[in-house]
Amino acid sequence: MCRPDARFLWLFTLTLTALITGRVQSQTPASTQTEPRVEFEALVAGLAADSFATRGRSETRLIDLAIHSESSADQIKALLRANPFPPPDLELYLSKQRLLNRLEMREREILMERFLYDASFDGRELAGWEQFRDSAGGGHDARLVFASAVQDRPEIGRLLAGVATDANCWSEIETLDRHDIASWSVVLSLASARKRKTADGATLRLVAHLSNPGSGPEALRDHESRVLSRLVGSFLTETPIDLRDRLVIGLRYDCDRIVESDCRRALNDPTESPSRIVTALLAASELNFAAAEIDTWITSFSADTRVSHVWRSMVPPKTTHRTQVRDVALALALHRQGIDPRTRGFGALVADPILVFRPYSLGFESETARQRAHAHR
Repeated sequence: MCRPDARFLWLFTLTLTALITGRVQSQTPASTQTEPRVEFEALVAGLAADSFATRGRSETRLIDLAIHSESSADQIKALLRANPFPPPDLELYLSKQRLLNRLEMREREILMERFLYDASFDGRELAGWEQFRDSAGGGHDARLVFASAVQDRPEIGRLLAGVATDANCWSEIETLDRHDIASWSVVLSLASARKRKTADGATLRLVAHLSNPGSGPEALRDHESRVLSRLVGSFLTETPIDLRDRLVIGLRYDCDRIVESDCRRALNDPTESPSRIVTALLAASELNFAAAEIDTWITSFSADTRVSHVWRSMVPPKTTHRTQVRDVALALALHRQGIDPRTRGFGALVADPILVFRPYSLGFESETARQRAHAHR
């Protein structure tokens, strides 16, 4: 009888062993989630090791594990947040806090990248975005401004979302830089969300800043200017302020639809106050309505003798000037014809960067001076 080849027996035995081993291993229960957690706990404990090299390796390994697995990142952050104060081990407390800050910062950077450049990402995970979007719109320009506001200041997002926070400093608008549109956008968004029925002190302060060309926000970039215009428009819509302030602020920040609507409402209402009519005439002329429409308004008020402003000069001779509605109509008629009103008797005229002329300055110190100016129109 032939004896089996020794090499064949060796191969047969090896194959059978591999099959049996594989079957046994396939029936072995999968390892539980406790093993990674044990490793995480050991690495976190290593953050307070006596050896500097061990501390460094532990931190590097934890960061690597958090980067490559979301579930691992959640477990690691949970361990790092379990950081009681006062700490039993100051070194461990500080190391855990420092590493947690790094991981949360990286997570926030990734979230912000998606927010800015992923069109399918609606931003609901970012606190405050939905509230900001109501006033500023949801376009890319609004996202850029919002990201600039909350990038390094997550408490601002919580403030917009209505969560209690220590970020009350944003109500101190006098301290804000004019070109810091991110911070001003937060102020305006919060002001719009308040929906006051009557203007309070904070609202009046904000109105004063917005209506004064020497203060308030001033955008340097096109996308900031567009967002600022929408935010101001939302503020004007939601806040009960005087029509004259609405017109000045609306003109300054290119809220043309609001200004147009307010002008028509005031100039087509014969019962409106003289001072509001005067401001509306100047705003309509600056906004450049249809020429025929403005000329019609100028004509309709050219005989209106009601007084809109009274002011007294503070330099000698201290004379009192009175401005009538018809005086403003005349000054605008001359201006629209390319004639400087100063050459026709408006000696107290003062230029205005928003309305072209200061309303109060279009008057006269005597009726004689007024009649003389109107006689040479």
